[in-house]
Amino acid sequence: MVGKMLLPYLGGASAVWTTCVLFFQFMLLLGYVYAHLLARVPDVRKQIVAHAAILLLALAFMPIRFRAASAESFSLHPLLYLLSALVSSTAVPFFVVSTTAPLVQNWLSRTTHAESSDPYFLYSASNTGSLLALMAYPFVIEPRIGVSAQSRLWFAGYVGLLLMMGLTVAALHQRRWAPADRPYTMNSDAGTRLFWIAAAFVPSGLMLAVTNHVAANVASVPFLWLVPLALYLLTFILAFARRFRTSSAGVSRLMPLILLAVFPLAAAGVIAPLGLNWIVIGAHLLLLYTGALLCHTRIAESRPDPQHLTEFYFWIALGGVLGGIFTALVAPLVFSTVLEYPLLVAAIPFFRAGTPEKPDFRMPALLALAIFAIWIIFRMTHLDSDTEAVALVHTALLFAAYKLKDRIQRFAWSFAVLVTAYSLILPGYVEGANRIYAERNFFGVKKVLEDPVAHLRKLLHGDTIHGIESTDPARAGEPLSYYYAGGSVSDVIDLMRSRGKPQRFGVLGLGAGTMASYADASHHVRFYEIDPSVEPMARRFFTFVPRCGANCDIIIGDGRLQLAREPAGAFDLLLLDAFSSDSVPTHLVSREALQMYLSKLAPDGVLLFHVSNRYLNVEKLVSALVTDAGLVAYSRFDDAGDLRKIGKSSANHLVAARRFEDLLAIAERPGWSPVVRPSDFQPWTDDYSNLLSLIRWH
Repeated sequence: MVGKMLLPYLGGASAVWTTCVLFFQFMLLLGYVYAHLLARVPDVRKQIVAHAAILLLALAFMPIRFRAASAESFSLHPLLYLLSALVSSTAVPFFVVSTTAPLVQNWLSRTTHAESSDPYFLYSASNTGSLLALMAYPFVIEPRIGVSAQSRLWFAGYVGLLLMMGLTVAALHQRRWAPADRPYTMNSDAGTRLFWIAAAFVPSGLMLAVTNHVAANVASVPFLWLVPLALYLLTFILAFARRFRTSSAGVSRLMPLILLAVFPLAAAGVIAPLGLNWIVIGAHLLLLYTGALLCHTRIAESRPDPQHLTEFYFWIALGGVLGGIFTALVAPLVFSTVLEYPLLVAAIPFFRAGTPEKPDFRMPALLALAIFAIWIIFRMTHLDSDTEAVALVHTALLFAAYKLKDRIQRFAWSFAVLVTAYSLILPGYVEGANRIYAERNFFGVKKVLEDPVAHLRKLLHGDTIHGIESTDPARAGEPLSYYYAGGSVSDVIDLMRSRGKPQRFGVLGLGAGTMASYADASHHVRFYEIDPSVEPMARRFFTFVPRCGANCDIIIGDGRLQLAREPAGAFDLLLLDAFSSDSVPTHLVSREALQMYLSKLAPDGVLLFHVSNRYLNVEKLVSALVTDAGLVAYSRFDDAGDLRKIGKSSANHLVAARRFEDLLAIAERPGWSPVVRPSDFQPWTDDYSNLLSLIRWH
């Protein structure tokens, strides 16, 4: 909810979401620190009085809201003002709420209640609440009410929490408080604390890594981020449940088989064919579920006496924060691909339950030498292109590793060797083209691939193509992909040029810079690109922008925020090309955003939306938006057909203007159809959006 409230001010940068998630993880950690310090007070009644004051203090920060006047400051210093806004608005309420679970469990342990000797089952209950909220938000709350109403509803929920806390304290008081017969002593086992941190670190990092990997390499499916997070919470529920608790011994026995069956998918960074998407996604989710369940059951089985309950939760929270920092902040800076995923997978078997043993590196070392020798031989003899030979060696390696399953350390180190070797060797064989460059930052993984057979060079962001250019010198600079001559964009450009006057085009989304091929001395193109790594790639690996010269310029920043700074009527054409993956930037397709676009257009200006999407009906969203504003609009689906082999891409576009006369030439061209307002769809605003209503279910 809070991240969504910030979008109109900060734009669609993924760093906004990352910062919000890490901020809330850090506040959770601070809440556990507070709970631990408060729990050291011997008199429980004093604890309750002190916490009651903190509970009431949070009311001063509700309902949660942000001042619209700070948008300019946000755009100038985004990270600083994002943190400032979070601290001044949501930090205290979330901090107070995060203390509830450990404090209530600690208070229960200090009573004469029958469950006071093992209150950890309540941790399962609190995670069940988290899971219910996670599922309810996108499917129940978001489709029905805007964020302003959500904030008021959250305020009402907090008042309900205050009432429930009062009833809980009263119920515990009736059970009588057990005498504090011993002072608090610090858990002195440093090894156990390190184990808790590590066992929380791996699932936390793995959950984010699986999400990043699947979204980048398998499928950008709407709400896909929800499933890994739901499975992560479910493993906590099962690990700490009282009646349906899962044991680490059973999971440990299954792990070798699951790891050996699925790890090549993690190591290779496989881009799945469309027909196999769901099978590959299921395999990744199985790996996450069993790995997280193993780690969390080991944590639950090593839980200490209730006297150390709050300290125990602190170390778990610390491990979770560190795992999030590693995957969300460190990995994008260190790795050019989602390499943290196979690294975290390689760490899973070290948490298997069993008889302790000393590390034995002889077998893993022999395995590493064998893999290296086989790879050299295969490269020299070209057997690496022989499917049967590769399958035979792969089967032999799996069999050798599985034979070590009963020796935890030997298997773990041998499995780490396999994962490392496959991660280094396989990616070059599975991409279907030569990878000539890869880069990663907060916005994801970008790759430049070259197909020597088709003579095409492609820019991919995850699994979405953001530009194609021919490597044939005779076709260099020719617009391909969605901008192909004779396509929808080409029709609109012809319309603009027929007016016979100097014009300015604005384009939200740079990609490979293909739109620059339509620029000339009379038609200046200004690109707005939120990802700073895209411009150097467009200039280095593609010729569209370099050929354009002074007829093009590029502005780095969120398109809506940067466009808002332009003078009124500055553009004759605005092209929005930012909707080709599941991450539809909601702040770019709201009523408020559309009114801003219109203010930047000349009186006869034209809006062109690229609405192609494999999973979402973006055309329906934009149709509702432009017709709600009283604009005239036409849409066209351009099927690439056989021209796909030479670089054309199928595309859906929607063009809109204030008057019918401004689009008369479009109306007369074949393929364009008038846009009618969808009867069953509510246009989005900065306050309300509903991604669920756009999903293509078939």
